[in-house]
Amino acid sequence: MENPGPGTFDDGSLRRGGRAEDDPFRRLVDRSPDGIVVHRNGRIVYANLTAVRWVGAQYADQVRGRPLVEFLHPDSVEPVLTRMAALRNEGDATRASEGVLVRLDGTTLNVEAVTALTTWEDSPAYHVTLRDLTFVRTAQRSLRYQASLVDKVGVAIIATTVTGLVTKWNRAAEIVYQRPAATALALPIDVAVGAPLDPAAIVDAGGDALATHHTADGQPLTVRVSVAKLDTGYALVCTDETKSHGVERLLRRIVNSLDEGILVVDRTGGVTSANPAAERILGLPAAEIMAGEGRAVHSIPFFGADRRPIDPRDNPIAETVRTGKPCQGVIVGIDRADDRRTWLRVSCRPLDSDHRYGTATLVSFSDITAEQMARERLTYRATHDALTGLPNRPAVLNHISDSLRAQGDRRLGAVLFIDLDNLKAINDSLGHDSGDELLQSVANCLRAAVGPNDVVGRLGGDEFVTLVAGDTGPAEIAEFTSRLERSLSEPMVLGAATVRTQASIGVTVVSPRDPRSAVEILRDADSAMYETKAKRRRRVNHDPAGADRRAGAGEPSPSRNGTPRSGSRRPLRRVDGTR
Repeated sequence: MENPGPGTFDDGSLRRGGRAEDDPFRRLVDRSPDGIVVHRNGRIVYANLTAVRWVGAQYADQVRGRPLVEFLHPDSVEPVLTRMAALRNEGDATRASEGVLVRLDGTTLNVEAVTALTTWEDSPAYHVTLRDLTFVRTAQRSLRYQASLVDKVGVAIIATTVTGLVTKWNRAAEIVYQRPAATALALPIDVAVGAPLDPAAIVDAGGDALATHHTADGQPLTVRVSVAKLDTGYALVCTDETKSHGVERLLRRIVNSLDEGILVVDRTGGVTSANPAAERILGLPAAEIMAGEGRAVHSIPFFGADRRPIDPRDNPIAETVRTGKPCQGVIVGIDRADDRRTWLRVSCRPLDSDHRYGTATLVSFSDITAEQMARERLTYRATHDALTGLPNRPAVLNHISDSLRAQGDRRLGAVLFIDLDNLKAINDSLGHDSGDELLQSVANCLRAAVGPNDVVGRLGGDEFVTLVAGDTGPAEIAEFTSRLERSLSEPMVLGAATVRTQASIGVTVVSPRDPRSAVEILRDADSAMYETKAKRRRRVNHDPAGADRRAGAGEPSPSRNGTPRSGSRRPLRRVDGTR
């Protein structure tokens, strides 16, 4: 049998069984979005592309010639045959009715069918037009579901006319307002909700409002009202926030009673909320904390635990605002409006864990100024000599390690190891108080001698060290060492005695890429000092009688902190001219 090709029928071409390529109208019908089937004597003689696709076939030949009932669900066979039997004359058609097609793979398709009596190749036949009901059924189910939701959702959904009369009052509205729909329908909306309510005004104000409504027996309700304008009036969604509003008030009281400062920071770094503890810790009222971008966290000077300024972009709050990464227990310092440095332990995290754009950041902080100061005092005691206030041996080693990695004027150039040759003799002859006074005077002398990037330390006993920073040549180091020796050998007044002391100084020069460790560098300077000491031994001279004679002559007496008398020792200067 020659394949006439898929197509839709008309009173001419399909009745004749003509070829699609010979009839422009038939080519249009071939591609109809409706399924077209012609069957005669119970077998399909024609199916268009849509019908072929709907039954799961690839070609019309897979459908043509097969019994019609093979493609009908058993429940649809009898109704289809009954409607066909009622057709008497050519052109008669059934009303649209629903049925179920069975595809080649056994799955089903809901369709709507209209059957008409026609002629195919001069013989009676039936032309069936099919419409896919899948989308219709889906839409119907969606509408039914939405209608059921209106009655099942936990928020009151109310519809009104343009004049404000209630036309819809769902089950949730009955529960929230304790008013059955039978009594609410046709009431003015303000009567139904127990409070003045102007839907048009809410729409004009943005469509959302927080209001106090009342139940039928007068109980107050905190309600969030959302209003939308419809062609027939207004739709209102009324959410009962009475409980959540109460919880919110409770949480606000809790936050306001905390000793910990709480801030809410928006995506620009501006503070949008501050609790009383934040006002107390920061020394500012909430209005000033939240006033404009000038008080944004990006503009607040922060200091690290090492007292160095933190880049505004890298302070913990700004970093969390920018990246969404939380931080916990970061110690920072700020200067209050009263110029008092306050130390804070700060934690930050986004209020929204997804950190979507616009997420606010919650900042909590506590005042740890007393704790920080105590920690700094302990750190100072652990790293400084109690008598002279100079860095001790561990601190000196840390300074050496740090300056080995430094650049420019902060790079370590040389280490001077200084040993007082006759401290023991002074302790034995004048007492340890005089020995301590001598050590303090030596410390002051060394402090005055070094440059701003140099470090003076006491290693213990009679041993001191000077770390010389910068690119210092051998000649400059030698000159500086000589000046130190001369300064330290000048007479010092200790109580009623005038003493002379001698220092042995060992020097080790540090190169830019020196491979030695801090311990090795200090050890080499120590060895150089012993070489110096071995070359020359000096005796300690003291002249108590001479001191008594000068005191009796009315000369100025020395201070008790070890500072020499005026004119007793010339200021020591570095070769570069700095003190």
